[in-house]
Amino acid sequence: MASIRLGDLLIKAKVITDSQLKSALSEQAKWGGRLGEILVRMNIVTEDMLVKALSKQLNLPAVNLDSIASIAPHVKAKVSIDIARDLVALPLQLRDEGKTLVVAMAEPQNVKQLDTLRALSRCRIMPQVAGRQAIARAFTRFYDQDAEISDADASFKMVDAQGHTVIKAEAQAPKKPTTQNLPAASRNGPLEISGSGLAGKTPIEMLNAIEAAQRKEVAALKAMVEMLIEKGVFTREEYLAKVKR
Repeated sequence: MASIRLGDLLIKAKVITDSQLKSALSEQAKWGGRLGEILVRMNIVTEDMLVKALSKQLNLPAVNLDSIASIAPHVKAKVSIDIARDLVALPLQLRDEGKTLVVAMAEPQNVKQLDTLRALSRCRIMPQVAGRQAIARAFTRFYDQDAEISDADASFKMVDAQGHTVIKAEAQAPKKPTTQNLPAASRNGPLEISGSGLAGKTPIEMLNAIEAAQRKEVAALKAMVEMLIEKGVFTREEYLAKVKR
């Protein structure tokens, strides 16, 4: 069975129109990226709308990850952190005496991802729908301060459009920092924060603020790249080949 395309699902659910889908696909052809993220960035849909549409059309339950307090270590161990991040899939629970793994997924309609999870966990996969941003927040809460991944150097971090880290887990900081290389703010809590306006905010508030800033940076970057393409500095094909590496 082939994967179901997100655009077709959203049109069938009457969440978007044909013209809106064509506009988003045109944006995707120009800049690359995932269709769902592009639709959210273009303010055509919200992440909550995406989740509800997928839940309804695929007849799968949606999960509110922000309401989950913890995930058992043996459940998280079923899928490595690197694979979980790549698939944007978060193991939640084992059922049926460990034979069934409940997983929050941003793309539960993706058959290849389901097959990968099934092969790695050796469990039957019971997918539940969650948004990408919600899954990212959950990774921050359930993995970033987890000692079991510190040695793997796989801590979650948020970066701006230039690739500069704006939030990273304390585990990524040097084990024996000096006053010269450790910001004062990082000595007072588990997160290192760069930039202004984030001090005193909760992790979710910080992520929301960063996501808003990143959307503005993406818009500015796209305008600059478009101008360079128009001036013949490079072609769109060369740009897409570069960003896909």
